[in-house]
Amino acid sequence: MKLRNQYFFTAVTAITLTVITIISCNKKFDQPPTFEEPNVTVNCTIKALKARHIKDNFEQIIGDTIISGIIVADDRSGNFYKSIVIQDASGGITVRLDGTSLFVNYPVGRRIYIKCKGLYLGDYGGLIQLGGGIDLSDPTRPSLDPLASSLFDKYVLKGSLGNAVTPRPVIFSQLTTNIQDTLQSTLISIANTEFSVGDTAKTFADPTIATSAVNFTIRSCTATGSVVLRNSSYSAFAGINVPNGNGTLTGIYNIFGSTKQIQIRDTADVKFTGARCGSGPASLMNISTLRALHTSSSVTIPNGTKITGVVISDRSTANLVDQNLVLQQGNALSGIVVRFADAHRFNLGDSIEINVSNESLEEFAGVLQVNGVDTTAAVRLATNKTITPRIATIAAINTNSEIWESTLVSIADATLSPTGAWNANSGNTTVTDATGNLICFSRNSATFANTVKPATAVAFINGVVGQFNTTKQIQIRNLSDVGGPSTGGGTGPTPPPSGGIALTTSPLVYNFNNIETSGLPNGISVKTGATASVTGTVGTFVSTKAVWNNVTAGFKNFASATGLTSTADQAAQDAATNRAIGVRQTSGTDMGVSFVFEIDNTTGKSNLGLAFKLQSLDASSPRTATWTVDYATGTAPTTFTPATASGTVTTGNSSFSNNTVNVNFPAALNNVSNKVWIRISILSATTGSGNRPSSAIDDVTFTWN
Repeated sequence: MKLRNQYFFTAVTAITLTVITIISCNKKFDQPPTFEEPNVTVNCTIKALKARHIKDNFEQIIGDTIISGIIVADDRSGNFYKSIVIQDASGGITVRLDGTSLFVNYPVGRRIYIKCKGLYLGDYGGLIQLGGGIDLSDPTRPSLDPLASSLFDKYVLKGSLGNAVTPRPVIFSQLTTNIQDTLQSTLISIANTEFSVGDTAKTFADPTIATSAVNFTIRSCTATGSVVLRNSSYSAFAGINVPNGNGTLTGIYNIFGSTKQIQIRDTADVKFTGARCGSGPASLMNISTLRALHTSSSVTIPNGTKITGVVISDRSTANLVDQNLVLQQGNALSGIVVRFADAHRFNLGDSIEINVSNESLEEFAGVLQVNGVDTTAAVRLATNKTITPRIATIAAINTNSEIWESTLVSIADATLSPTGAWNANSGNTTVTDATGNLICFSRNSATFANTVKPATAVAFINGVVGQFNTTKQIQIRNLSDVGGPSTGGGTGPTPPPSGGIALTTSPLVYNFNNIETSGLPNGISVKTGATASVTGTVGTFVSTKAVWNNVTAGFKNFASATGLTSTADQAAQDAATNRAIGVRQTSGTDMGVSFVFEIDNTTGKSNLGLAFKLQSLDASSPRTATWTVDYATGTAPTTFTPATASGTVTTGNSSFSNNTVNVNFPAALNNVSNKVWIRISILSATTGSGNRPSSAIDDVTFTWN
């Protein structure tokens, strides 16, 4: 019996010990250590503590003051040095601690309690901080000392782990440099942001440590302004390339003087995976409509907006800063200054398209501009285009300066004063004609700044209309804008080419075979929104080669149907030297697409005729489009008259065709001294269902007697 009981006791003991061991192991490895909140009473908010500080002063905290907050930034990545940032419901503060690897004991998410009695408040560049004392090693520049590591446990009490703080969503306009701004030293996020285009090829900092920290400009697609992202070159992510997309930036907000800054904890705070500003689809807006969006203050241009026009400024002469250009939509049409984020590459006479989605429309010194555009948002469509200057008196320019701002004008029979170089009198030259005076401004940096101006009256002076604050002015682009001696006839300059079609020798043939490099010939344009009474809005012609069955809407450089069959693949189409100008319709361009021919005049000519090949290129498109040929006269016609055309004038209907269309115009177009407009357009809705066609015209031929 005794032996059995002894055995039973031994067995039970063994089992009990095993269970205890298992329980102990499970407790040790399955349950994380817990931290109870210390037995202290918080009697002050972070906001109230910071309110005790006066800028550039140091205040020792005398009373028993205890604050509490959750750590929102630590030194794990190396982007915060000898400091942590804590935040409560009222605000945040940076705490200076004289130690490294602070994240081991003070990681993001831990709640801590700080006994502030005996500690000091100070600020660095306006950012309020809490530290252990005052460093007077340089009496002329006292600074806040961090709390000594031996005193951490005395003043900083550790609490619970894993507390989450949600970043506060803000926009740029909410960020201030007010020293008591409650956003300072708090975790914020800004949506729809990206690195400026000039920073996209860089790394987060300088891994060579040649520069201790690197600043980046962060811009927004939807709001005016920017903020600096400041990263330490000692950070673990210094050598990583910055992301080139768009998205949400999260980080700690702080200031240095007048600079608004964000510091990230690591690269996970930069979620830039979306498309950059201005890289998505956009609809064309007339520059006049764009200008009308601005009233008395800056506005953000609607998303999905692009503009087109011809560059009328000349970057080669440096008479305009290298980030700016002036874009005019067409002869006698509106213009605007476009300011890029970096130096642009566009030349005088370039036809360009710019996606201005979400950019700022604002005035600078009185001149309206689109500000902060990425150079990547602009595309060159063609070169060597010409805008004819509006011939006007100085009185007319002064009267219409707001309407004509950023457009090209020409003043006849003008004198220039004072005499001497263009940079004399601070670059302000007074231009005088029979109706008044106007300033012509030239920059000191212009290549012609030291060139002597004509001392006698000139036949003309061309310039871009603008102003400087309240002073109305023009600005020449180069010395070709200044004519030779005036004859006194009052006729002004011999205008540069109008950009229209000159009927020189009949027949006049356009085969479009060089459109990839030269773009559309002068006088030929593409438009959308055309009706019987509206010329339409200037469209974008993309000169790169396009394949027939590409369903993206737009005016395109297609391989001509001549010499090819419907089964020609992309390689065969791209290899074709015989080209045509075409259009792919979609629901947004079901009608109103138009090929426009602007003829200077038909003076001395009669029996104007037109022949062209109308091509249906995508046999897989079942919908049918019907084409119309019409005409009008005058500078800005409001009525177009249909002409009688012979031949097949439809495309689509699942066909591949190449039909010749002939048009004879009536006597109304004989001997016309001003503009004659010929359009080949779709003015009515397509019929049927399914895809709309890819259509083109080729071998356009004008004849006359």
